[in-house]
Formats: sequence, C-alpha cells, structure tokens
Amino acid sequence: MKKLLCPQCKVGIFCVKDAQGNRLPVYVSDQGEIVPKDETASLAGYDLSEVYCLGCSWHGSPKRLVKY
Repeated sequence: MKKLLCPQCKVGIFCVKDAQGNRLPVYVSDQGEIVPKDETASLAGYDLSEVYCLGCSWHGSPKRLVKY
C-alpha cells in the first residue's frame, strides 16, 4: 500500500476524530482508503470525511492529499 502525503508538509500520518474529540492515528492509501495505524483499532464512530495532519496544522478532505 502506498501512503498519501500531506499537501503542506509531506508527512504521511494523519488522525481522525470522533464526536468527543478523541484522535485515532491513520494512514490514507493511494486508493483513498483510511487505514488505522494500529491494525486492531476500529474506525467506528470516527468522522472519516476530514483528516488532520500530525506534522503540521493542515486538515481537510482525504481526497485533497498528495500522491507520491
């Protein structure tokens, strides 16, 4: 799986948030699929329409990420 990178800082690790503000570290595959960093974690209850970069302040749609 190739990982997409942040368009601002080129880091490949992001997080998603749930309604309570809890964060879950994730990757975004080159097919646009959001994959938890911890393979045993569940994405249930997390908002997958927006990802937050762990390297800078960028956040947005996973569709806006850079392919490398």
